[in-house]
Amino acid sequence: MENMDLSKYPKLKLLNQATEVQYMAQLSGQLGVHLYIKRDDLNGVGFGGNKVRKLEYLLGDAQQQKATHILTLGAIQSNHARLTAVTARMKGFDVELFLKESVAIDTDAYQQNGNIALNKIVDVKMHRIPNDNAMMNKVKARMDQIIKDGGKPYFIPVGGSNALGNFGYVDCYSELLKQQEDLQLKFDYVVAASGSGGTHGGLIIGQILSGADMRVKAYNVQPEHDELVDHTMAICNETLQWLGRSPISKDEINLNSSYSGTAYGFPEDIHLETLQLLAKQEGVFLDPVYTAKAFTGLVQDIKKGIFPLGSSIVFVHTGGTPGLFAYNNLY
Repeated sequence: MENMDLSKYPKLKLLNQATEVQYMAQLSGQLGVHLYIKRDDLNGVGFGGNKVRKLEYLLGDAQQQKATHILTLGAIQSNHARLTAVTARMKGFDVELFLKESVAIDTDAYQQNGNIALNKIVDVKMHRIPNDNAMMNKVKARMDQIIKDGGKPYFIPVGGSNALGNFGYVDCYSELLKQQEDLQLKFDYVVAASGSGGTHGGLIIGQILSGADMRVKAYNVQPEHDELVDHTMAICNETLQWLGRSPISKDEINLNSSYSGTAYGFPEDIHLETLQLLAKQEGVFLDPVYTAKAFTGLVQDIKKGIFPLGSSIVFVHTGGTPGLFAYNNLY
């Protein structure tokens, strides 16, 4: 497949094998489509999740630059922060997490359980910071101090979503193409949640580079639509520029924000119903922040006929299941 070779970009291997694709028989029968789920939540590293694919490239770059410290931003219950902590510690980096107070939930479970508990187990430094315009000033001040102390910091943006992080989901798109061949299937659509744009962006670039007709669609987990479209387009175009390819337009960012709920980090009744539906019918646990919202959108759009009857759809489970324990008051 044209231009799918990313070997010139540094990559620190974290995944040992392709993640499984499973058929969801009961839901498929009820909805009149062929529904599959790609289990990136079960990739074998730190309770799994989509960020591992991005971190292979981001930590590879950090290692090449001889960084000593990895710093990143995320919400209190950030899956990205947890997986950055786990994978960077595995590879010998010091890690500092800057956790934004961006979700107004003050239960003990949200503040201390879930991803926070896992961060503590791998012994990383956590800075709790307000979700304001001064966030990056705090990160920069800490980076300056690390340099002054003789270290070399490497900053990873929210969600690992930048031009380099996109390559993780270029890999995933390529992996899906091979799996559909191995399984003798034909996927019409690949669907995922989008919060910071890197998973969606990588899948879009994978389609462009491969020339395949497996279409890409994402569901926004927060109501800010235009901002996410703009960011996804920007990081896609930076990656495409590196690869010598033409830029894309906003029209090529297929993002649905209709099922995001009122705010990031706040699941609503319809999302919790979807979470319970999949657990009861297929034995698969979604998370309340990302995948429950995206899968809600997928199910509702199938019912509306946006996905034609008989379509084959693969949903990428991007992880986040430790967050279930942070929201235990909702079930």
